[in-house]
Amino acid sequence: MLSVGTDLIEIGRIRRLMENPRFREKVFGSGELSQLAAHGFPAPSAAADFCAKEAFAKAMGTGIWSFRLPDVQLLRMEKTGKPFLRLSGSAQKLAAGAKFSVSITHTEEYASAVVAAVGPAVEPLSDCEGLRTLRTMLKPRAAESNKGDYGRLLCVCGSEGMAGAAAMSIGAALRCGAGLVEAALPVSIYPIVASRLAEPVFTLLHPLPDGSLSADDKRVLSGAISRSSAILTGCGLGKNASVAAQVLKESTVPVVVDADGINYVAKHKYSLETCREPLILTPHPGEMARLLGTTAAEVQSHREEIARCFSSEHHVILVLKGAGTLVAAPDGRLYRNSTGNPGMAKGGSGDVLAGMTASFAAQGIAPYDAAVGAVYLHGLAGDFCAAEKSQSAMLPTDLLDMLPELFLKIGR
Repeated sequence: MLSVGTDLIEIGRIRRLMENPRFREKVFGSGELSQLAAHGFPAPSAAADFCAKEAFAKAMGTGIWSFRLPDVQLLRMEKTGKPFLRLSGSAQKLAAGAKFSVSITHTEEYASAVVAAVGPAVEPLSDCEGLRTLRTMLKPRAAESNKGDYGRLLCVCGSEGMAGAAAMSIGAALRCGAGLVEAALPVSIYPIVASRLAEPVFTLLHPLPDGSLSADDKRVLSGAISRSSAILTGCGLGKNASVAAQVLKESTVPVVVDADGINYVAKHKYSLETCREPLILTPHPGEMARLLGTTAAEVQSHREEIARCFSSEHHVILVLKGAGTLVAAPDGRLYRNSTGNPGMAKGGSGDVLAGMTASFAAQGIAPYDAAVGAVYLHGLAGDFCAAEKSQSAMLPTDLLDMLPELFLKIGR
């Protein structure tokens, strides 16, 4: 595969920026700084170096923030002065074994660079509504930010025998950038989840034999609800699903409801009216059928109509999963997803999607956009996993491992 990137920049702009030592350290690698220093930091050469980094990003089909700038160095051979690229770290990983050639030139006012990549470089992502939404809602992080700037997500998930659902949904939330993730789960599964995830803050509950919570646990959960910026409930709750009632009643922030949480809602439709903030429901066709009192076959026969009508009637964001997952909003918007494959039809994939959606919502992203971005990225991770591991062998946990690579590719 051949891909080419080009860039042009005003030399005067780089000359002004080069006066700031912090700019030099942020942009140039040690080899570049050494060669530039040997010639008194000439602005035309520095501008060409910068152009080469931009051209490399375009050849890769990503943004310039998908790698550390010093990891792409434009160097010159000692005897001939011929330019070449030296990659390291994040840029080397992004290149995926591709070979590069580079050409640079400049006039008195402008410098330019052309980078050609040959080999197994990552193909550019196809432009679509899902990718545009994802790029719009995920902004580069401010240098002076802290965890409080990226939301606090409460995950009320898991039960005995369903620790994996909790671990996958919480892990997905962490991978998608929430500043702090609090996991409220039964003490009996805490050792399992904590052995897999070190990052969450754990709030331990002690469900009664019927799955309900004691008065003390309800107070603990109320405190967790009150300090969250979004909530995920339902993944692996099992007979603990009654705690979803407390979440829906007390929450004043967006709530993502999945799996056993949806089954609870199906039996208690009034709970949709008690929540004071927009809900995001993520049913598969069987769960959608339970919500409507019909069959999965009927749901599949009228997917768009059902998604639109349910969203409008109950004022919720509805994510109707399946081939071509739909995201419907009460105002009539409908997104049809184009990513994903049958290899994702395995237990746990939905838990990953729910965690991703909730993570985005916790960061202040509008619920509809959070759902659209998560659905697109979730399917994209599935497509990359299938290409690498096959549809048969890929696992939902592989989706989590693929997310860092995709964030780099998208430039976030």
